[in-house]
Amino acid sequence: MAGDAIFGIAKSASGARWTPAKSSLSASQIDRHAAALVETIDDLPLPIARIMAARGLNTDIIDAYLEPRLRDLLPNPSHFKDLDKAANRLADCVENGAPIGIFGDYDVDGAAAAGLLLVVMRQLDIICDVHIPNRFSEGYGPNADALMALQAKGAALLVTVDCGITAHAPLAAVAETGMDVIVIDHHIAGPELPKAHSVVNPNRLDEDGAYGYLCATSVVFIVIAGMLRSLRQRGYFTATRLAPDLLNHLDLVALATICDVVPLIGLNRAFVRQGLKVMAQRQHPGLAKLADIAGVSDAPSAYTLGFLLGPRINAAGRLGASDLGVKLLSANDAEIAAGLALRLDDLNKERRNIEEAVRFVALDRAAQSSHHVIILADDDWHEGVIGIVAGRVRERFGKPAMIIAMGPDGIGKGSARGIAGFRLGNAVIAAYQAGIIEGGGGHDMAAGFSVRASQIAELQAFMDDRFLVEFNGVVPQVSHTASAVLSVAGCQPLIADWLDKMGPFGSGNAEPRFVLPDCRVKSARRVGGDGAHLSCRLDDGSGMINAIAFQVGGTALGKALEAAVDGRYLHILGRVRRDRFRGGNAMQIEIEDVAVPKLAAGYSA
Repeated sequence: MAGDAIFGIAKSASGARWTPAKSSLSASQIDRHAAALVETIDDLPLPIARIMAARGLNTDIIDAYLEPRLRDLLPNPSHFKDLDKAANRLADCVENGAPIGIFGDYDVDGAAAAGLLLVVMRQLDIICDVHIPNRFSEGYGPNADALMALQAKGAALLVTVDCGITAHAPLAAVAETGMDVIVIDHHIAGPELPKAHSVVNPNRLDEDGAYGYLCATSVVFIVIAGMLRSLRQRGYFTATRLAPDLLNHLDLVALATICDVVPLIGLNRAFVRQGLKVMAQRQHPGLAKLADIAGVSDAPSAYTLGFLLGPRINAAGRLGASDLGVKLLSANDAEIAAGLALRLDDLNKERRNIEEAVRFVALDRAAQSSHHVIILADDDWHEGVIGIVAGRVRERFGKPAMIIAMGPDGIGKGSARGIAGFRLGNAVIAAYQAGIIEGGGGHDMAAGFSVRASQIAELQAFMDDRFLVEFNGVVPQVSHTASAVLSVAGCQPLIADWLDKMGPFGSGNAEPRFVLPDCRVKSARRVGGDGAHLSCRLDDGSGMINAIAFQVGGTALGKALEAAVDGRYLHILGRVRRDRFRGGNAMQIEIEDVAVPKLAAGYSA
């Protein structure tokens, strides 16, 4: 890996530069730390040891990394502003047997946050009414009518989860009635907080930012921990009135953490590791039945949550059946849970069909865009799938993507996905503050917004300018990082086992990529309902291995693989995994990119 490009690959088939994974350590330091890890840990392969060492995981901290413990990482609930205030108000409701109303969001994090609060309060014999807004008729976030309706049903307290931090007008209207509202959120807050009894949000401007990476369900978990502490201090729990075991619900926290794509560092890593263990016990009927219908037969993994369970829950919100997710996650009857899981699976199939149609058009139009930020709008696009399509466009072209479904009133609902180094959420908020869009907000990597048709051209210019400012006028080349070089023979099960131990992978803990040099493509056939994927067989002289390249049909990458069959050699960049499709367990390479060795300085299809 000499120089700043691996094997000199300055432009791959996908147009990317291949670079070594960044490390604060020198090569000699990595070698020294890796050798120490191999001596300390039984059966640790050297390539994995080098990856760990490059990430700063030396012998002093490796145990805590591999087995993160909640007791070591969970903060004192009082660390957060307003949390004690919120916890005590919830404890008051428990002591008085007072009903509460919960207003959530229609994505997985919102459903899990609402479901977690509902399940625990139900265990405490508190009646809860839950409202999840319809994304088409109500949009995102609290609205006064729905909040008033919860109040009219008898709620003595309202709690918003995964939303509310920007809902100034609706919450002010509710406050005028004398109703207390607790806001539990994690989205970026503005200088002014909404009018509420308490606002718990690690991304308040007056927080220290230490836990700004938490999803909403994690924040709800900590609020509940604070409430249970308050009840214990009051002597509420007795030998016959036991406190709920909050740890039994970590599967919901893990699900939300993975699906909300928050950084898998620190406390989040512990939440997911422990939550997967809880999920394996199949204590929640809803998750158990959804896993069954998704064909999950092995122990759950981050992949299970992010690609098998999460999309099915999200499908409900995307297609207007917004309350199905929380109903499933809070179900305590196996038969009811099975019926809900079946409905979610059917909705997910419908979602895939709609998404495919939108994705086909969007990718074709995106290929013709010369802008730094790809912005596409259409009257015929379904609002429920534009977030997924934005992600596909971002992945294909390496640029931030904003996909807009225009409404008949001339106002479009948009979903955006970002790239590393570009603060997408801040850009969207800035566009709103400048009067360019009707509303919006989000994270660095994902955002939502609304925009008039007449504003799209101005939005395009604003985002392009913002992009150049963020990158100091230099448009970044798409790059793929690799952590190590492997041969086919080196892709052993032990490597996959240790990669599992290093997981979960995601934002903040990237899954290692490997380069397999000088491979012959022995076969490449299109698979999947629309032929979007390529199933390949690779041979580098040391052995042969199966490989899969997802969503590459018709792309430069897909064409390069097909053209190379029994022909020229290719360097392969991808992930090493077990192929668990239909109960399999063989080793497999998930191909992300390829390059022709003799054309290392450039690529021509």
